[in-house]
Amino acid sequence: MNTVQIKNFLVIAEIGSFTKAEETLNTTKTALKKQIDTMELELEFPLFVRSTKGLYLTKAGQVFYDKVKDMYQSYLDTVTECKKIYFSNTRDIRIGMYSITEMLNWYMDVERNSHFKIQQILSTANTHEYNFRMLMDGSIDFLEYEDNEQLYRRGFCYTKIIEDDLCCIMSPNHQLADYKVIHPEELCGYQIFCWTAKSSATRALFGYVDKLGWNLKGLPYSVETILNVCNEGNIYILSRNSAAMFHPLRVIPIAPRIPYCRGLVYKPEKEGLLQEMLQAAKPKRS
Repeated sequence: MNTVQIKNFLVIAEIGSFTKAEETLNTTKTALKKQIDTMELELEFPLFVRSTKGLYLTKAGQVFYDKVKDMYQSYLDTVTECKKIYFSNTRDIRIGMYSITEMLNWYMDVERNSHFKIQQILSTANTHEYNFRMLMDGSIDFLEYEDNEQLYRRGFCYTKIIEDDLCCIMSPNHQLADYKVIHPEELCGYQIFCWTAKSSATRALFGYVDKLGWNLKGLPYSVETILNVCNEGNIYILSRNSAAMFHPLRVIPIAPRIPYCRGLVYKPEKEGLLQEMLQAAKPKRS
């Protein structure tokens, strides 16, 4: 027996009709009858007398109604009280972001399992200096970012949350569009773009530039940019989860696998707060 059944029972008893109760409860008469049948089987006594003259409580049903009504109201009062306690303790966490990413699911898990409320702050200036300054002056608690050497040079900490794979995105008309996987040497001779300039986050990519002579350039991420690049016959390299939204463009994995990690940058004094978040939701791994 659950709270929905109890609530419906109380309404039916007060109204005295399945037909009228279905309008109040926004469900069907058949569903309500089945719920009452289930309750009566569980209780092992009838709650209602059903006749052509109407629906009314049995003696046992009346006692059950009187007791349960008080208990149900006490339950509702307790839930209300607990919600007030919970929301009075809710803490906002401000996270700076360049764009909406696959980390949203992790943020939702944190909120679902804790008293934290995630406030996503999209950067108004797509520059490292601007976002680091927000982190330094306390405008944000964390910065969603890639693992990057310059973070540590500035005294920040970094924790990986999501691990993904890099893929190639291209037009369905591209010469490589029918490949199941693409090997690095097969990208030689093509114009390739990725979301950032040379950094530790893209070290593997620029390693192929040095080794195989890739024609690779950094080009800031945006939906319009990627569509234009690919429709012009070029290739854009992006994480697998982010690339999934670009259907009907072709998304082809690179082999051997090139991992891509995304996580949170923070000042050392925010370590305790991050650990609370990690206890509420485990990092995602592909």
